[in-house]
Amino acid sequence: MGAVLVVTRLRCKTMTESLIDPSSSRRQIIPLLILSVSMVSSASILILFSSSHPFVIVFWRTLYGAIFMASIGVVRGDFKALKQLFTRDNWYWLVAIGITLSLHFCTWFQSLTMTTVAASVVLVDSSPIFTAILSTLFLGEALRRRSWAGILIALIGAVFLAWGDLGGSGIVALGGDLLALAGAVFLALYFIGGRRIAKEMPITVYTTVIYLIAAITTLAICIPFNLNVIVFEPTEVAIFIALAIFPTVLGHSVNNYLLTKVPAYVVSSAVLGEPIGAALLAALIFFQIPGPTTIIGFVVILFGIAMVLVDIAARERARNSTLDNADGA
Repeated sequence: MGAVLVVTRLRCKTMTESLIDPSSSRRQIIPLLILSVSMVSSASILILFSSSHPFVIVFWRTLYGAIFMASIGVVRGDFKALKQLFTRDNWYWLVAIGITLSLHFCTWFQSLTMTTVAASVVLVDSSPIFTAILSTLFLGEALRRRSWAGILIALIGAVFLAWGDLGGSGIVALGGDLLALAGAVFLALYFIGGRRIAKEMPITVYTTVIYLIAAITTLAICIPFNLNVIVFEPTEVAIFIALAIFPTVLGHSVNNYLLTKVPAYVVSSAVLGEPIGAALLAALIFFQIPGPTTIIGFVVILFGIAMVLVDIAARERARNSTLDNADGA
């Protein structure tokens, strides 16, 4: 759904306004969008295949992700950027963003063990809602009525879904829903924090630093819980590496690259595809068939998110058009 929405929007662009950076093309961007959505959709399934504690999975996913991105960066010679004044002056932002990513993963991974994949993924992917709210509060990016209507609709869907979980699966599932929402808030903070920083550094360097800080943070979280992070069981190691390659390197890192090529709302729209893909995979592999209330809440939340994203897209296009006209004058 998300990928189709993005592809349609890219194809329907006008002759005077291109959504795509001149150094790229639709033939490059569209396959990357589809790739990122499909790869990120696999994360929840891989997590449930693991027998390790969710925090241990987060540690190895981010550590392996840092190693893989660092390897690519070394080959490309990107790490010269670490000597730049911008990087040295903004190291505290990188630390904060890395910690936030760790908290996002920890809350979401834990939620997957407590509620269904459909509920957990659609709630954690409600991050555009929180991004819009936080941008209004801290960045002064006022939302229009349609965005607020979409936020209200999504929140109604979340309440309906959570109420269904409380009545059906009990307090544990409700706790999982709340953790997924917390994960969405942390993800929104992660995107807001990295909006400016990521564009000033090579993607390989940015993601390597962020993933490494997230791994260190997660290790610090594991210690007070007495969790053993030394896991060398072949099946578990294979799952950790798969999580690092598919949803991390080919998912999150590709999304970070796309942010340098197309407007943020185009990449954000793609998240609408993840809950659908993850729910279908969970139904096929784990036979997690969502109940009626979950399905209704699922659809309502996606509709609310879509309303916000469409309104943000229209606002950004209008803003860009105004800037272009001012430059032309």
